[in-house]
Amino acid sequence: MKVSVIVPACDAQPTLARAIESLRAQTHADWWAVIVSDDLFDYARFLGDTMGEEPRLTFVSTGRVRSGCHNARNAGFPFADGDFVTQLDADDELTPTRFTTLLPLAECHGAAADNLAIVDDATAEPLSRPMPVFDGVAMLDLAAFLKLNAPLVPLVKRSLATPRAAGVELSEDVIANIQLIDRTAKLPVTGEASYVYRVRTGSIAHSGDSAARFEAAYTAYIERLENGDGFGVSLVNRRLARQGLEAKRALNRAFAVASAADPALTFQAFAAAFAKLPDARSAR
Repeated sequence: MKVSVIVPACDAQPTLARAIESLRAQTHADWWAVIVSDDLFDYARFLGDTMGEEPRLTFVSTGRVRSGCHNARNAGFPFADGDFVTQLDADDELTPTRFTTLLPLAECHGAAADNLAIVDDATAEPLSRPMPVFDGVAMLDLAAFLKLNAPLVPLVKRSLATPRAAGVELSEDVIANIQLIDRTAKLPVTGEASYVYRVRTGSIAHSGDSAARFEAAYTAYIERLENGDGFGVSLVNRRLARQGLEAKRALNRAFAVASAADPALTFQAFAAAFAKLPDARSAR
């Protein structure tokens, strides 16, 4: 069972080799990574010089500079010809047993994910998880997913995998998760974290204007759910998705107020504290 991994790369020289080494360390060795340059940089030569020959890599480009992860993922999607498709951001990494653990679940249910670990890239200190720590496997429906404090990174059967929705840049993973769960009904999620999401200063989600940008994005997505194509999801799930995004927009507004009073406050810290409140909802 071959796994295709789409890896967008933009100014990725400091971290890309680490991400690829985490693929090389997989106990399931049948994978193929598509490195998508979104800055016109020659990552084939860079990785060859950095880590030597790796035949399981292919290199493509968006032909643009900073067009966004959503465009880079879509540029790589036609090259994802494995039995399963997943993603790996160039500044993140996987634990060695990720594919071995998720493949049986994805084969049975169409897709599978994990309760990923969100860590500070500079210190490697853990920050939060999308779900409280648990053992075993949880089956998430859309209502349960929309209560999480972060999106998930699923491994998906190629027959169920789709490109990223047009017009979606911020919170693209949230929209993609919504679309996936609409197709599969429920998503199995392992309690063991096998995807390490590294929070880096300077990223779009953690920039000074992020609250204003997410406000505009959520408002556009809610309008699209109400009066547009609804991202192709069922009417029932459109309503659930709209309610979930309205809650996320409200949280983003609360974060904007809090961060104005405390500029050092990060969204992860704010969302983690908010998630402990009764009936709290969040997730960028």
